[in-house]
Amino acid sequence: MTDAADVYIEGVAIELSWADRTRSLTELIFTTVSKAVDDAGRGYEGIDSVVLAAHDLVDGRSLSSMVTAPAAGAYLRDEVRYSDDGAGAFAAAVARIEADEAERSIVAAWGRASEHDVEEFSRALFDRIFLAPLGLEELHVSALNAQKWRIDGGDASHVETAQARRATAAKANPRALHAGGKRSTPAYPLASDHLPLWADVVAAVVISKRPSGVRIKGLGLSSEPSWLGDRGVAKAPALKRAAQRALSEAQIGVDEIELFEIDGMTLYDEAIALEAIGLAATGEGMRSLAHDPRCNPSGGSMAGYGVPAMGLARIVEATLQLRGAAGPVQQGRPRTAMASGQSVTAAQTQTVVVLEAA
Repeated sequence: MTDAADVYIEGVAIELSWADRTRSLTELIFTTVSKAVDDAGRGYEGIDSVVLAAHDLVDGRSLSSMVTAPAAGAYLRDEVRYSDDGAGAFAAAVARIEADEAERSIVAAWGRASEHDVEEFSRALFDRIFLAPLGLEELHVSALNAQKWRIDGGDASHVETAQARRATAAKANPRALHAGGKRSTPAYPLASDHLPLWADVVAAVVISKRPSGVRIKGLGLSSEPSWLGDRGVAKAPALKRAAQRALSEAQIGVDEIELFEIDGMTLYDEAIALEAIGLAATGEGMRSLAHDPRCNPSGGSMAGYGVPAMGLARIVEATLQLRGAAGPVQQGRPRTAMASGQSVTAAQTQTVVVLEAA
């Protein structure tokens, strides 16, 4: 017997590309959402809610959802836009179903890095009076985290192995970006291959109360202060709290999770995230990223990165693993998985989802 509040993932789809001149952004969105709806196997019947993760500065369009929402299935349907990470939009869609505000929902997220200046977008997110004059970018915050992690005793001897494993996984992942993309200029101690491969990413998920192959077992959200000086550098406290809340709701320990798709902009961010969720001891996150096959088998940010879609992309990859449909990067037949997504303002807000094969 299922609980009335149970929510299930019916269909998923993801597409990564780069500067595809044959399709507009709306066409990319329409194609991916259509694939997710087809994957669910029920068409648009009963879909009464659409929750979008889209950002005007990324799309380069004022009130972007006015142009893109119809392509995501929102025409004549209730629509909510969450102008932050796709995992947060997913959480909002789940909450609407749990509250009986919707029966069946599309969640869609996208970011087309080939159409905007990722560095300029990043600089625009920070405080305009105190931080903007410094030219601060999100990758600079990642570099600060990496440096603090190393100073605090983080074991960096596994960096090359972890990076090689990510590169191998990304190469094997059929959904990864295999041609095109770009990388930003690294800031010490980050190297170029530690950085995300910027891509055009569209992800879509269909959820409902109707029992399906993957059940949402736990969900947690948390935020850090907006002022960087008040945050826990290299500790990811918001991610730690979000993971604890998701695990508590799921009534499961992190050691019982069989597959992890954890969002992180850089190699070091992913390693620090593994420590924050409790999978690795303090300073040992890089070791886990290097040697634990459960961790980011998709290739993480090496497979292609486009905010604000990455949290939803991690959920899609985790869902495919639970279905046994991840292709060459499939890790056995896991029964439980954890996915996370971070906000586009230097990971200020974190969302964690625990999934199980139903």
